[in-house]
Formats: sequence, structure tokens, C-alpha cells
Amino acid sequence: MVVIGMSQKLLKVTAFLRRYWWGAIPVVVVAAATAAMVYAYGAYDQISVTPTVPANSETVATPEPPDPLRPISILLMGYGGGGHAGGLLTDTMMIARIDPRAETVHLISLPRDLWVSLPIEADGGESYWKINAAYAIGSDDAKYRFKPLQYTGEAGGGQLAKYAVNKVLGLPIDHFVTLNFWGFEKSIDALGGVTVMVDQTFDDFLYPIEGKENETCDKSPEELAAISATASAEQAEKLFACRYETLHFDRGPVKMDGKTALKYVRSRHSSQDGGDFGRATRQRKVIQAVKDRVFEVNFLPKAIPFVTTLRQNLQTDIDLSLMQEFINNYAEYKNFKIISIALTDKNILKHGRSQNGQYIMLPQAGQDEWSGLHVWLQEQLQTSASDSAQLKPPSTLE
Repeated sequence: MVVIGMSQKLLKVTAFLRRYWWGAIPVVVVAAATAAMVYAYGAYDQISVTPTVPANSETVATPEPPDPLRPISILLMGYGGGGHAGGLLTDTMMIARIDPRAETVHLISLPRDLWVSLPIEADGGESYWKINAAYAIGSDDAKYRFKPLQYTGEAGGGQLAKYAVNKVLGLPIDHFVTLNFWGFEKSIDALGGVTVMVDQTFDDFLYPIEGKENETCDKSPEELAAISATASAEQAEKLFACRYETLHFDRGPVKMDGKTALKYVRSRHSSQDGGDFGRATRQRKVIQAVKDRVFEVNFLPKAIPFVTTLRQNLQTDIDLSLMQEFINNYAEYKNFKIISIALTDKNILKHGRSQNGQYIMLPQAGQDEWSGLHVWLQEQLQTSASDSAQLKPPSTLE
């Protein structure tokens, strides 16, 4: 479409607007790998969901439109899906925060054990949950029937997860994208695999084998009863070796197919590179590898063979008009710089126990004291954006 009379400056703004919405796409496995061709096949309505609007909500007029170049945040979530215990628990939760002026994408990893309050009680109050349960709770209207209306319906899980993440980070969360394990594997395979730079050699002797979660490993009923009565969860894992396989990754560049990449990002029992924090770092490295691969192979034409199979494994509240911007202009995002930020017990969090004995993560200032984390995160964002800007030529958008 040709716009007559548009000034040169406005043309530059328009180019930035394209980046504004879709600068994150090269680093989002699912969107980079699938969404454009889903749209091309006329199936976008099968992955796109519209948030429920409360009956008493009103549209408030704003005196002027928001800054079109303001940072935009997209919540990326990965979950097991059908066949996995706790299939809708989002064990991967990450924010892709796009800054179009700085041409950067911050990837902010959130531990799944963050302890947050969610508005799901009958009296309108909140109760405490690990943050990785927010999507599952928002997706279950039958069990959690006292939720506010905006956290119900097809988009209820994503909306409640956005609410929880906003509380933790103090950032407005504009959109969400979810992808289950099966969709993740197929997306990586559609790219022909990815090459990931593994930071250190590590082994994981307790990677769960799908379908063997309840194997008895030839133990008698008496032995099973004794283990159940006396063993901790960590001890029980070691007593049921037949439920697990051993993973090994060598330091350096490793070419991974979908199954291998999924194991790499899910592994959490390594003594060398284990736990949720190690896993979060590996997840960010795979996203970087995906971004590189998308542009290396000119992916869009290669997405056709698997598009239809992902319709039940992918969900987002990003609307069709923004998807069209990505399809037309995705090559412009190649040079966006990816910057990683992780919330850990080494910077702004601490370990804790809930009243019912669960292992949880809390802000250093204590339960519900998120303001200090908000200040800390803004400092990280500003510092890294400033460092990135020093490496770029002066902006032509004045």
C-alpha cells in the first residue's frame, strides 16, 4: 500500500513500528518457526485467543496515543501438555522485552517457584501459589470458578499469568505466547535443528523418561510402601532408576534436534549445571540459537509441512494485524541484540518455605515485597540498554 504525502520522518517511524511489535519474534521459538505460515494457511484463529472483557468494563479515552516506540513485553511460556504430570504448569516462563529504539530484546527469566498471590477466592481475595501454576489455574474455569471474569475463557490462563508476572516485575505485560513440549520439538526439527553453544560439560542422571513416571522398578508392594512412608522426594528418585535416563552434554557447539534440545532445556538434576537457574540460562541460549537459525535458513517457506499439526499446541493473544507485520518485515529484525537477565538467589531473590512446607522463592525483602525487585530490574534494563546503545551508530530517528 502506498501512502501519498507521508514525510520521510514518518516513513522512518513506520519502519520502527514494524520492529516495535515483532522485534521479539526471531527469539520466540514458536512465533519464529510457525506463526507466519499458520496465518498463511488461514488457520490463525486456531492459535489466537481473545481475552474475556468484564461486563462492567469501560473504554477510557486517552488524551493522546501512547509512544509508538515504547518497549513492549511478551510473556513466553512452555508447558508439558497432555501425557505429562501437571501438564499445564509452565516450567518455562520468560519475558521478551522489545526496545525498538535501542534495537534490543531483553530476555528476563523467572523461576517457577516464585511465590505470588492470585485473585481466585470466593470472597474476592487472593491465595498464594507458585507462579508456574498461574496459567493452569487461569485455564481451569470448572475448578477455579471464583476467578474474576478477565481470567476465564480461552485466554484466561495467559491473562492470569500476565497478572502474576506484572506483580513480580512491575512491567506491563502486553502479550503472551505458550507452546507445549511436542510443539517445541517439532519447531526445532522444522528448522533442521539448531547449534547451541554449551557453556560447560554436564551429566544428568535423573532425566525422566516419558511414560515411566509410575514404574515400580521391580519393587515389591512392601518395598513401595516403605519408600512412600520414609523416603524424601530426592531419595525416592534415586531408588527408582528405571524411571530415568542419563543425559550427557559436552562443552562447545552442539547440533541439536528437537528431542535433544528439549532435554537440554528441561534438565535440572546435574551437579555441574543443574537447578532451575542453570536451566533458565540454557533456555535463553537455545532461543539465541533459534534466532540465528531462522535467518540462516530463510525459514518461512520451510514451515509448510508441520503447520497444521501445531494448531493444538500453540496459543497467543497477539492479533492478526500484528502477525501480518511480521510476515511482511521479519528480515528487519536480524540485528536486534539479545540481552539476558535472570532473577536468582545471587541478586534479588532468596529461598524460603511456605506455610504448608513447599520450597519457594521470595524477594529478598520478604513475601509480597516486590518494590525493591522493581527498582533493581529497571536499573538492569537501563544499564544494559545504555551499554548496547554505545555499540550502535547514532539513531537516524530524531
